[in-house]
Amino acid sequence: MRWLRGRPETWTNLAANQIWDITQGEIVAKPFNPTPANGSPTQGPGQLDRAGLMQFWTTQHAAMDAMKREQNYAKAASLLPQALAWNPNHEDSHYYLANSLAASGDIPGAVAELDALARINPQNHRAYQRKGELLAASATSRSQLGGARQALNTALRLNSEETGTLVLLGQVALAEGDGPAAEQDLAHACQANARAANAWFLRGYIAWKRGDLRQASAMLATARNARGPDWKPSGSVLEGDVQRRMYSESGFLNLFERQWDGSLDPSHAFAQLDAHLRRLR
Repeated sequence: MRWLRGRPETWTNLAANQIWDITQGEIVAKPFNPTPANGSPTQGPGQLDRAGLMQFWTTQHAAMDAMKREQNYAKAASLLPQALAWNPNHEDSHYYLANSLAASGDIPGAVAELDALARINPQNHRAYQRKGELLAASATSRSQLGGARQALNTALRLNSEETGTLVLLGQVALAEGDGPAAEQDLAHACQANARAANAWFLRGYIAWKRGDLRQASAMLATARNARGPDWKPSGSVLEGDVQRRMYSESGFLNLFERQWDGSLDPSHAFAQLDAHLRRLR
């Protein structure tokens, strides 16, 4: 299905000679329910009349525009609950509401939305991966980091090919001060995706911390090459901006690789990351 304003989506293993009800952003197709609908916001997915569907998609698209084009996360966070009133089980709306709340600084609200998404679809690995990421970014204790690891392990079990989950697990291990475990997760990520610049960068940090300057510089060179010839650093991250950026960007330690200027000097490349991790411990 190629949606009018969305990406193409595919549903498989649908029996022939039946009518199926499919909804944008939901991975499970449902047998068509011929029960008449009255267009009320309390109706379930697949039961809205044309006016209700138009209301849902108009509100949902306005929220997406606010979040992605305008970067107005507060506006998106106010619109998405309205869309969910029409279609409470729309998975993408729960996911992007969680992201909008996180970008606005409401981490408990974001985690609650991700938990709601996991209840709707226990196989949605994005719900667990993003939850682990947010718990790790906001952690102030080892027990909270343990909760992040638990969510990320569930995400990895659901989608073992997702390199980003391995990188996040490595980042959690770094935050816990477990260099060998971090190296193992990050090395697996590099094997799965040789262009995972963030993983190469963090492996360079681990080598630097164990005193292997040559290996650290080599990892930095590999990270720089993985970014390609057109890569440019995004600019320095101010200390007070770190926590907010962790909530809104993918990979709660990735911002240190993004602001890296490409220098192969480990003491310069890893200064901000090292200071941040020492504060965590």
